[in-house]
Amino acid sequence: MIVIVCSVCDRRSLLPLSMVTGLTRWVALDGEVIHELNYTCWCGAPGVKVVQRVRTPR
Repeated sequence: MIVIVCSVCDRRSLLPLSMVTGLTRWVALDGEVIHELNYTCWCGAPGVKVVQRVRTPR
C-alpha cells in the first residue's frame, strides 16, 4: 500500500500496489538518483510519486 495525494480529485488515498503502473529510475544532473512510482488514482487520474532519493558518491 502507498499513500498518495491526487492533484485531480484532491484526496489523500491509500492505494494497493495493484494500482501501480510503473517504476521509473533516472539520474539528475547533480548525480542524484530518483525513483518515481507511476500510479492510477481511484478517480482514474494518472499520477507520479517520488519514492526514493539517493545521492551517488563522486
